[in-house]
Amino acid sequence: MILLNTILTCVLLNPLAGLDSDDREALSLLGTDVIVSTANVPHIADTANWLPLIDSTSTFLRTSGESKGSTELVLLKGALSEGRQWTQRTPGKWTRYLQKSDSGIHVPSSINGPHAVISRFDPPQPLMLPGVAPGEIDHRAIQVRVYDIHDPTVIAHSGNLQATYRDLGGYRLEVPAGTFDTRLIRIDLDGKVGPASVEDSVWVFYAQGIGPVAHVNYKDVSAFLFFNQKDRYGAVLQSSESATQSSPPTKSDPS
Repeated sequence: MILLNTILTCVLLNPLAGLDSDDREALSLLGTDVIVSTANVPHIADTANWLPLIDSTSTFLRTSGESKGSTELVLLKGALSEGRQWTQRTPGKWTRYLQKSDSGIHVPSSINGPHAVISRFDPPQPLMLPGVAPGEIDHRAIQVRVYDIHDPTVIAHSGNLQATYRDLGGYRLEVPAGTFDTRLIRIDLDGKVGPASVEDSVWVFYAQGIGPVAHVNYKDVSAFLFFNQKDRYGAVLQSSESATQSSPPTKSDPS
């Protein structure tokens, strides 16, 4: 009984007590008082409820990292094209193309603006998967082909990544945009593309009807002794504006 009471007290004082130490360390980048408690939130069954595909603009505040205190925009837009393709992007930095089906929301390709490259994933890498319960792990192997944005017909590099997708449970968050009950999704990408070793991890808190309200990014890319990039930061939702109705998507601006 004493041990049980001690465990319950630890969970009440620290809502992340049930997570692994690496998860707790990463989520500390969001700062204090953001993750308020655990929350009884159903796991993701219909991805449309957790990442609504409507034109929207979200502003995130960096809570840590080199750009702490700065804001960045994330634009979600749909194009009037076959299959109604959607994009997420931060202007001048990155664009991610989204593919929605009964098996979830995936990313078939992305653009890295500063490095001027296009990456294509086969099969598309998972962004949100339905029906993955806490404790379950979705593993999948992904082939990657990287193209110079100025000559997208020639493969500059290729390689393989192992994608790991987890649902880490329900949490209540307080961010500048409000208080939200969320599901925490972690995605890891590990492997090698061309000369570079890649270790990417992202933790994203999704709220129903809203989408992401906070995230933590770990990015480690190294190529022998010549290149080593580490970028680790947290960000919380400051504000979000979206279409009032789920109308047909409008033609998106060029990426």
